[in-house]
This record gives sequence, structure tokens and C-alpha cells, in this order.
Amino acid sequence: MEQLLIVEDDIGLNQGLCKALKADARQIISCQDLKTAKEQLLCGGVSLILLDINLPDGSGLELLREVKENMPGVPVILLTANDTDLDIVDGLERGADDYIRRRSQGTSHQRAYSGCRC
Repeated sequence: MEQLLIVEDDIGLNQGLCKALKADARQIISCQDLKTAKEQLLCGGVSLILLDINLPDGSGLELLREVKENMPGVPVILLTANDTDLDIVDGLERGADDYIRRRSQGTSHQRAYSGCRC
């Protein structure tokens, strides 16, 4: 069973992502901060990470760096309201597999998962 890790501190958006991406063959793991996400990653088995950048206990870019160093085969999609060209380039240069601007939540959810080959 594939595992999708969602790291998003906005509770409503987090719940919406979980609901939109739910499937029988997919386990959704929901976290609202870096600490919890890091604990979940230690359990292993994550197939894909949807990652917000602005989290209450630090930057999602820190977790992106750790994932790319320790689990290079796990795709990371940044899903964030940071949408300047500089933010996008920075996220992709740091190893993100995709960068989705959080504007229209309904379309972002579908693009996030359908755009990734896990």
C-alpha cells in the first residue's frame, strides 16, 4: 500500500487534502508540523510527500533537504502560498519534484497526486 505524507499546518486544507486524495490502495498520513513529519518518516514506507513551506516549527525546506539526502527516491511536492518566481526556483533547486501554488485548492489537490509517478 502506498503512503502519502501530507505536511500542512492549515487544518482545513490538511483535512481537504486528505479527503481529496483518499483511495483504497493509499494510506494518508497527516502532519501539521515538522517534528511530527520527521517522526512519521522514521517509520519508513512513504511514497510521496506533499509539503508546505511555512510551518509553525520551521521551514518545510529543511525537511525537503533531509528527505533528499536520506531518501532520494521519495518525491516531494511543495504545496504553498509562497508563489514568487524566486520561491519557486529556490524550491525546485533544493530538490522539490514539483511546486504547486496554493490558490485554487480543488485543482491543486488533483494536480499534486496525478502529476507524480510513484
